[in-house]
Amino acid sequence: MLFNNRNTTASESIRKALDKQAIKFVRAIKQDTRSGKTEDRILVLATWRLYLFAVKVPTKMEVTFNFLEIRAMNTYPEHQVVIDTDKTTYSLRLQTQDQLDHMVNHINFALSRVFNNSIYAPPICRAEGDLTEEGSHKFSPNSESSVEAQKTCGGFSETYAALCDYNGIGCKEEVQWDVDTIYHSQDNREFNLLDFSHLDSRDLAVMVASIAYNTWFTKLHCKDMRIGSEVVDQVLHTVSKSNSLEELTLENAGLKSDFPQKMASALSENPASVIHSLNLAHNTLDNQGVSNLIQQVCRLNKGLRLLNLSKTSLSSKGVVTLSQALCSSDDYSNSLLHLDLSKNPGVLSGEDATNLYMFLAQPNCLVHLDLSGTDCTVDSLFGALLRGCCADLSYLNLSKNSFSHRKARDSLPTFRQFFSSAFSLTHVSLASVRVPPDSLRALFLGLSNNPHISDLHLDISSCELRSAGAGVMQELFPRVSCVGTLDISDNGLDADLLAVIPAFSRHPSLKHLMLGKNFNIKGRVLDEILQKLVHLVQEEECALQSLSLADSRLRQRGTVLVNALGSNACLRKVDLSGNLLEDSGAKMLSKALQINTTLRSVTWDRNNTTATGFQDVARALEHNFTLQYMPLPLGDVTQAYRGAPEKTDQALNKIQRALLRNNQTQRFSQKQALRLHQGLVTSTAEQVMERLCVRVQQQVCVLKASEEGEEVQSARQILKEARDSKALYPSLCELAHVLSVDGPVKQRLDALAGELAKAADKELQVVVDSMVSLCRELCPMSCSAAERLSTPLSSISEQVSIPRSAIRNALMERAAEDINRALEEVKLSVVSYLTNSIVDQILQELYTTHKTLVLDTMAIKKRSSRTRRIRPVSTRQSLDEPSPSPTPSAPPHSAPLTHSASWECLSTLPTNGSPLRHVTHVRPRPPRKHRAGHPPPESHSSENGGLTQSHDDLQSLRRKKRRSVLSIFSGFRKNRNSTISNQDSEPGLCKGVCGSASENVYSMIQHPKEAGRPESTVPGANGAVQGVPVHGMRAASPSCLIQRQVHADRTTSVSDVPADTQTNGHVASSKHQADRQMEKGRQERIVPLTDPRTDTEEDREAPCGPRPEPPPQSIKPSLAVMRQRHLQDNLGTAALFGSVSKTPHTNSLM
Repeated sequence: MLFNNRNTTASESIRKALDKQAIKFVRAIKQDTRSGKTEDRILVLATWRLYLFAVKVPTKMEVTFNFLEIRAMNTYPEHQVVIDTDKTTYSLRLQTQDQLDHMVNHINFALSRVFNNSIYAPPICRAEGDLTEEGSHKFSPNSESSVEAQKTCGGFSETYAALCDYNGIGCKEEVQWDVDTIYHSQDNREFNLLDFSHLDSRDLAVMVASIAYNTWFTKLHCKDMRIGSEVVDQVLHTVSKSNSLEELTLENAGLKSDFPQKMASALSENPASVIHSLNLAHNTLDNQGVSNLIQQVCRLNKGLRLLNLSKTSLSSKGVVTLSQALCSSDDYSNSLLHLDLSKNPGVLSGEDATNLYMFLAQPNCLVHLDLSGTDCTVDSLFGALLRGCCADLSYLNLSKNSFSHRKARDSLPTFRQFFSSAFSLTHVSLASVRVPPDSLRALFLGLSNNPHISDLHLDISSCELRSAGAGVMQELFPRVSCVGTLDISDNGLDADLLAVIPAFSRHPSLKHLMLGKNFNIKGRVLDEILQKLVHLVQEEECALQSLSLADSRLRQRGTVLVNALGSNACLRKVDLSGNLLEDSGAKMLSKALQINTTLRSVTWDRNNTTATGFQDVARALEHNFTLQYMPLPLGDVTQAYRGAPEKTDQALNKIQRALLRNNQTQRFSQKQALRLHQGLVTSTAEQVMERLCVRVQQQVCVLKASEEGEEVQSARQILKEARDSKALYPSLCELAHVLSVDGPVKQRLDALAGELAKAADKELQVVVDSMVSLCRELCPMSCSAAERLSTPLSSISEQVSIPRSAIRNALMERAAEDINRALEEVKLSVVSYLTNSIVDQILQELYTTHKTLVLDTMAIKKRSSRTRRIRPVSTRQSLDEPSPSPTPSAPPHSAPLTHSASWECLSTLPTNGSPLRHVTHVRPRPPRKHRAGHPPPESHSSENGGLTQSHDDLQSLRRKKRRSVLSIFSGFRKNRNSTISNQDSEPGLCKGVCGSASENVYSMIQHPKEAGRPESTVPGANGAVQGVPVHGMRAASPSCLIQRQVHADRTTSVSDVPADTQTNGHVASSKHQADRQMEKGRQERIVPLTDPRTDTEEDREAPCGPRPEPPPQSIKPSLAVMRQRHLQDNLGTAALFGSVSKTPHTNSLM
């Protein structure tokens, strides 16, 4: 810089006064004063400001103003320039013409950077002197030497700095850096005030003002952020000046009601405005101002494409004026694509809505229409939509409205015709609308007849469909082939889901299903619904990709569905939030994730999951390589942090690391796929095949001695193929793997890597040679000097190349992995198809062969080999839930034992080397007149009274024997004391019976089953069938098998029994008779394990008196003592029964 006649001291003083500002020009000048005198001054030009300093040391700043304050600048002869500002006028005289030209051009260049050569830039400089064209060109803003050809983001940072200097606020370097780096790198042309919400209102106002003349940004966005009056004023200024702003979004920005009117005035000042999208949602606006704004926008060049006036306090009169403005010009019919008037209650409830319907009935190009929450009559709207919006309408939201029940039937044909004629529908929402069954039927019938649309999102949630709507869906939805997403949540379906869920089975197009808030039921019905859902997603032809059961509060019963996710092969996304599944549900989810390979997203929150549950999920994800997205469960995490913060934090970190790993390229192990297929599919088919093979082999062995026919030879061949089929799946997988190790794909990739390397070298050579040629054209002298360097420019192309390893790694490690993964999936599906087809055929042949060899064969349930196994329900869960319904994977319960269970089947068990057989076991039974186990309420009478008494004695003895046997089992229960105390009070006769029975029961518990003895049912003493333990069921303690149930038996008075009853020298004691009288009306029976009755209930129902006090521990008999009693009294018991069988009355029964 030149300092004429000024020393270094003055220069340092000026620099100190200007601090860090860049000094562009410094000259000594003379300033004309008002009195006609001149004063010496030092002229300093900074980037955006002019300074005048006094000529003294230390120097003092006399005048300063920003270039934007200049209203006019005129040059005169004798190197004079007159500058008019907002406050005053300055007359300056420079020493030479060059200095004057330099000053004027510097100011013009600075202002051009602020206004970006806009047509609205003020004409500041008018030269009246001898300003040469050379000087003008030298410092022209359009000169290539002074202005960049392409400024970053339209020069926003420079404009922002100039405006900050003009307003006297500090320039925020972070704003310049964000715009020049982030916005520019992303090619983002939407200026979002939310990115700078941490700054003051004045800073935001300056940034908005910087967009007024900026040609880079085309969108101004502000949502859910209150802006002050300063910012609003600058927005209006930008609207009035900008010729590049196309979209304006001020949603929930706290605008005042008069903003639409002010904006209409601003637009009237800018005929070159290109605004076509206007979003003023969630602001309280004046209706008349909105109408004026719409009319003003209509006059613009591009028309209006988007208008969002959602929740703007529009009234019915405001809709009338808006509709009239829309109908006033045909430009809206040809330009308006998006119209949103939602969340303005009551605006379309009356007759004023007909004005809007008139606009919709005109041929238009609407694509997005949202009238939710406007109280419009839905059925009345479709007539207008059918005439005007049928071709282009894609998004239709009519939620939170209603049907007019009076005119609903009249509008059904129009309603149906619209859905059958729409060409572009992708989203239809009728949520929270009470849809009548007839309208729902018309909707489904219309969609079923529409061949134009596909993958439709249909939202009919919260429509109170209930049973009537469920019937319509069950009947008609299977015909609808264009729905890809269906939301029927919160419709009160509940038990009706039993009929609705089968309608989704094997639906060809349904991919996403939302069923939440429809499970307000309990018990067995809920279990059946969940089982239907399990079967739905387990079907081989199921097309569902996502399932949502959010906020259904399934609790522990929902773990049935979570448990089935492990073997599911279709779902890719599942939402189980809000079901209170607790840690047991998280445990089932962890087990499912360890074997599932299709799920990509799981939403799990509001399930009362603790740190333990999150740890289970984290451990499962260590072995899962396919799940990619699991939103952070904020509700459960907050609760879990309170109890165990460290464990929760560790589990969440593991989950996030696993998800991050899964989002990277991973190769699915073929061995893992093989093991998974064997565990879920192959083992099920092998079990069925093994059962059939055993049966066929038995028949072949039976027919071995006879002459072998074609059937036997065919059976042998089928058995051989069945054995060989076990190795079919792994052999096919191994074959596919071996052939792919060095297959055509790998060979082609190797060759392709070499070809790509050569092509890359050739491309590099061409590019580098072209670059060197361009350098020589632009800078020939410098290039000639560079040729003399150690590495001349001409030889660069020979030394530049891409490493061969980089190309090979890109192909073999990245592209090859993706290709191999796709190949392995296809090969695995082919292997599964071949194996399933062959195994199905073998099963069919085995089944046919078995029926051929055996005429009277057992029915064998044929299962499909393609059935995927479902993990059995947790035992703990089954115990916690009262009376759960059996699951398909759970083993069937053992057969319930009969009510009047006879223990004479125990006579087949050996005691002391010989079986115990009752002497009356060969006697035929009397004809029955009542069901087994339920004696008639009254005793049978006959002509011979002694017959009845003897029969009663025999039945009483049998009951006494059963009670004695069951008392052994009762000894293992908490109420055994009362039973054993009764036994101890009986002498001789009863003692012998109890001893015999106890020995039989003890032998059944302790001795193993004899080889070859079949397990079957044996007729009891009273004709009932006695159940025995089934095969594979471990011996349970008697207390687990028997429950007491006391009910009224047939009454027998003491007077009916003669006092001199004697049989073969054995006299029944009076004490025995008294015990029999005390025990009358009581009956022991065996009940199933799942009997819900408890001891407390049984004792409460007992007709007898209060339970006696238990005897002390010292007098309680042990099992060994009872065995000794049996050894001593066995003969007495046999003799007693023998004498009873020889009475005349008893013989008369035979």
